[in-house]
Amino acid sequence: VSTQSTGSSGINAEYGERIIHTSQIGEIFTRNQNRFVEIYGRYCNNHSAALAEFTLLSQHLIYSSFFESCRLLQDMDNIKLDGFLLKPVQRICQYQLQLKELVKHTHRQHCDYDKVLEAESIMKGVATTVNERKRRAEGINKLAQWQATVDDWRGDDLLKESSILIHSGSLTKISAGNKQTRRFFLFDHQLVYCRKLLGSGRLQYKGRINIDQCRIVDLPDNSEAGVCNGWRMENPVKQKWIVLFCKHPAEKRKWMDMLTEERQQVRNDRESGFLVTEAMRRAAYVSSAHNTTSKSKLLLRANQKYKSSSSLREELSGSLVTDNGVVGRPSSVQLSDKKHKLGKSFLRKQKFTT
Repeated sequence: VSTQSTGSSGINAEYGERIIHTSQIGEIFTRNQNRFVEIYGRYCNNHSAALAEFTLLSQHLIYSSFFESCRLLQDMDNIKLDGFLLKPVQRICQYQLQLKELVKHTHRQHCDYDKVLEAESIMKGVATTVNERKRRAEGINKLAQWQATVDDWRGDDLLKESSILIHSGSLTKISAGNKQTRRFFLFDHQLVYCRKLLGSGRLQYKGRINIDQCRIVDLPDNSEAGVCNGWRMENPVKQKWIVLFCKHPAEKRKWMDMLTEERQQVRNDRESGFLVTEAMRRAAYVSSAHNTTSKSKLLLRANQKYKSSSSLREELSGSLVTDNGVVGRPSSVQLSDKKHKLGKSFLRKQKFTT
């Protein structure tokens, strides 16, 4: 609310209600470009998790009725909440298109022309930045979901250090004289390896390598007994090493490229200031928890408790008895009054609390 109020005061200062041709719309966008990235970026990061939560809750009568009651009380359009949640995501792209049209209809001599031109470029960049952050946020959700499918996970959660899956594949590793084939998953900052369980095909966690502490040493073929297409990862901090090798030279080249890309990704994130915040982790865990049985059972009990509640939509689609005793469809005024009464009635009866 405070952000909206501050933004409104800035807009009022630049937008001439009485003398429209003196308005400086471009100035508003150029002055607030960092806030656009911060506010819309945060919103888009949480959008996927919010939709997943809404979808889950909407399956249960108590919540779907609550959402409908709120809509009726505000006399809003017949659009579900997820439709309204999508609006800010769509708007970030619409700004750029609207500014592009504004440039076409602004004289070059206008005091705001250069600012509008700059604003168009700025909002294009904001849209790109927000889309990239949204893509990374979706990737974070996938990492949380992936970890939940791995059996016997040990140590820190994946999201404590990593935010993106870069590459995966089968490799043979040699460590402490043992040779084993494992499935390897390359994330930023760490390389996780698992054993594929026979029969179920599920993955079992076996270990991880901290890439930040490692240096990679290329191994010529047969420089070590039985090793071709391989390399060694050495950890001077722990004074440990591990040899990894592939079946084919093309696979090794791919892994070398991906390991280089991982280091570049880490540098880019450091330079751009990208961090996986606690809020982003929490949203990812909420998203992955939607498939858990315990939460479904909890909401099922809530649904059964309130299963006797009447359907608001059915009530609204019903007929009304007029003062003359004639049964007919409700007028717009009567319908609006009924919406408010039904909404208030439901919230009062259920004493809904979040």
